[in-house]
Amino acid sequence: MTVVSERRSRSWAAAEEVHGFRLRRLPCIYRRGWHQGTSLASFGVYLLVRGSHFDIWHVHQYGLHAVLAAALGKVMRRPVVLKLMASRGQGIGTVFGTSRVSKILAGMLRRVEAVVALTRETRDEAVEFGVPDERIHLIGNGLDTQAFRPRAAEERRLIRLTLGVDVAGMVLSVGRHDYAKNLEGLLEAWRLALDRVPAGWKLVMIGNGILGSPLEQRVKSDKLEAHVLLLAAQPAEPWMASADIYALSSNWEGLSNTTLEAMASGVPVVSTRVSGAAETLEETGAGLVSEVGRMDLLAENLTRLIGDRGLRSTMGDAGRRIVESRYAIESIAERHETLYRSLMRMPV
Repeated sequence: MTVVSERRSRSWAAAEEVHGFRLRRLPCIYRRGWHQGTSLASFGVYLLVRGSHFDIWHVHQYGLHAVLAAALGKVMRRPVVLKLMASRGQGIGTVFGTSRVSKILAGMLRRVEAVVALTRETRDEAVEFGVPDERIHLIGNGLDTQAFRPRAAEERRLIRLTLGVDVAGMVLSVGRHDYAKNLEGLLEAWRLALDRVPAGWKLVMIGNGILGSPLEQRVKSDKLEAHVLLLAAQPAEPWMASADIYALSSNWEGLSNTTLEAMASGVPVVSTRVSGAAETLEETGAGLVSEVGRMDLLAENLTRLIGDRGLRSTMGDAGRRIVESRYAIESIAERHETLYRSLMRMPV
């Protein structure tokens, strides 16, 4: 298997092997006005020169690179699999406009041999976009259930101490600082909940762009320094292993990997009703879900879980069972392999 990406910096190797997979980074000029054109040119040349060496082309985005892969796949008789990475504000229906050119580009994506939808919502959006239902395959993200696993209360406490966080309880959030993740909303929910939260609980927020962002100023202006810890992006495993509750405040998602990591770790989840929340949390009893943008309701769900240790345990156990049965990396990989084999038998 070869993974193709962009070489945005000369310090990055053009080719290397990572965990047994070949990684090929294609040249591009990573500057405004040059990036997309040079990236598309490199990608197109690579597919024309090397594309016939692969049985399946699997594309993890649905912009112009996916359109190019779909078009060249027809020319070179290679089946293309398109994975839908997000929904709603970043869903496949929002990628193209209504111009004649946009309609032609969208038409190319409708002709891919298979679409992988992470959730029922992304599947429904693909159908609405015009992808034939028989080409859509509902396959979630896979997770290493050994790396992310439940820990006993004492082990969680000891892991927290190694991380430098000595608290009575911890609500965790992991995600980059952008509009989709709505971290400002999570801070607002935490502020609203604090009067009903026992002493010693802390909200820990980890992710790219958090430090030096308006979040820091918000923490200071709301006098939350003693109750909130902001950290730069880092490996999530020890934090999931030490958390009591995981919080997701997003405006939209595809299928939240961090939510699955929390569930695999036996951590109950408080989430907004983004894509996948109903089928992973609400219908399974693995968490509490509130409407997008309703930080008052998110605050109520936080206080409810913080105040009920038994409910946290029950929901954590449910989450672990769901991940083991639906999202373990071994079964997800097998489902992808089955899809690939079926496409290799089909005429293109």
